[in-house]
Amino acid sequence: MKAPIDIDALLNETPRTDGASLERALASARGELALREPVRRWRTQAAWLMASSGGLAMGVAGVMLAGGALTGSALLERVPLLLLLLATSAVCAWGALSPRGHGLRRSGVGLAMACAATLVLARGSPSTTPSLPAWVCTVSHLAVGAAPLVVALWMLRGAAFQPLRALSAGLSVGTTGAFVGELACEQDWRHVASYHLFAWGLICVMALVLSRHLKPRSYAP
Repeated sequence: MKAPIDIDALLNETPRTDGASLERALASARGELALREPVRRWRTQAAWLMASSGGLAMGVAGVMLAGGALTGSALLERVPLLLLLLATSAVCAWGALSPRGHGLRRSGVGLAMACAATLVLARGSPSTTPSLPAWVCTVSHLAVGAAPLVVALWMLRGAAFQPLRALSAGLSVGTTGAFVGELACEQDWRHVASYHLFAWGLICVMALVLSRHLKPRSYAP
C-alpha cells in the first residue's frame, strides 16, 4: 500500500514552476500593461449607454418634428409614456454596468415589464388605416436599436458575463425602438404587443447571446 499523503507537507512544499511558462505569462502581462489603455469609470460608461439610447430616440423625435411627420400636440400627448421609457432605459443601463447593481438590475427588469404593459394598455384604437405591413415596425425598431446595442456590447465586455447584467443592457437598448414606435405608429394594442414588444424582446435575446460569446476585456464581477 502507498503511504498516506501528508497534507501539511504538501501545503508547505514550494510549488514547482516551469520557467518557460512563467516567462510567457510575464511577457503577456507586461504587454498588456504597456498598452496603457485608459480605464473609464463605470458611471461614465453607463452615461454613454443612456446617451446612445435616449439620445438617439430624442434625435429621431426631433427629425420627425422638423420633417412634419410629427406634430407638437401629438408629441405632448405622448410625453408621459416617453418619459417612462427614458426612465426605464436609464435604470436598466445604470444597473447593467454597476459593479454592485444586482438589486438595481432586478428593479430595472420589473420596471421594464411594467413599462411594456403600460405601452399596451395605453394604446387606443387606430385613427387611420395603416399603409405599411405590420412587420415594418419590428424591423425599424431593430434597426434603430442596432447602434445602441453595439455600444452596450462594448460596455459589457468590461466585466465577466452575467445573464442579468446582459438582460438589463438589452432592456435599456430596447427602449429606443419602443420610443420611436410611440411616435411613428398609431396601430392598436394588439399590434404593440405582437410587433413592438417582440422587437424589444428580440434585442434582449441578442444582447444575452452576443455578450455570452464575446471575449471580455476583464473578468471583474
